[in-house]
Amino acid sequence: MSFWDSSFLWLEAVIASTALAAVCAVVGVYTILRRVVFLPAALSQISGFGVTLAFVIVAWFPALAHSSFGSPELIVAVVTLGAALLLGWMPEPRRLSREAIIGIAYVTASALVIIIGDRIPQETHDIKNILFGNAVAVEQSQMIVALVVSVVVLLVHLLMFRPFLLASFDADTARAHGVPVRAVDAVLFLTLGLTISTATKTIGAMPVFAFSVLPAAAALKLCGDIRLVFISAALIGAASAFLGYWASFVWSFPTGASTVVMAVMFLLAAEVISRTRARFVDQSALLRGVASPPTD
Repeated sequence: MSFWDSSFLWLEAVIASTALAAVCAVVGVYTILRRVVFLPAALSQISGFGVTLAFVIVAWFPALAHSSFGSPELIVAVVTLGAALLLGWMPEPRRLSREAIIGIAYVTASALVIIIGDRIPQETHDIKNILFGNAVAVEQSQMIVALVVSVVVLLVHLLMFRPFLLASFDADTARAHGVPVRAVDAVLFLTLGLTISTATKTIGAMPVFAFSVLPAAAALKLCGDIRLVFISAALIGAASAFLGYWASFVWSFPTGASTVVMAVMFLLAAEVISRTRARFVDQSALLRGVASPPTD
């Protein structure tokens, strides 16, 4: 059976993954501009911790299994959004850099996932899927949630495009122009937390980090116009997710790893194009200089 003939098996998963990859790439541009590249990695691990915590809560308190308080989605959202505000919105520490704090959060969350996962061995397979991404099959309800979150986040970023950019490039200038930087930062990091919490539970922590960094890095190498950077990042993220699923189906590779490798290949291609273009521009400038007559 060919890839397209078996679309009934992967349609929901591919739609959810491409949508989430695109929105992860968009918010990922800001993590590079703000030099907090490892924030998505920390948040994805924290989101994985939220999932394992949800398993433990339901195991310890079975009565919560059928209530909204025991919902994995709610627990993951609360944990990840809180962490996004804390890590992204906090002022620069005096003795430790922000990157150091983010690294500590990443390591701590990773350790807690392993420790808590060891206490719920019946869910070990699910936890591995969350951490490494093996979303071969996605339920229709998950796909709908992924699409709704993607549309909402993209609309927020479209409406607040200018304030987000001003606060990310030069916070002091933004304040001088009357931009409420702290409030803008809060909205930005809340959208980041919402995106990562949704994506982690759907496609896994490793692909989420890749989609939050690699497509944005590739787009920044390819495009000079910041608007084109966001559009290109979204397209590269979506293409990486789709082609990764295709490669996973054709060659029986792990799904999450396949999508990550595709994103890496796009980044390598962008690097080659960027270097080739720069060399061509340098050679053109040299030829123009040789051709131009000397001036007194």
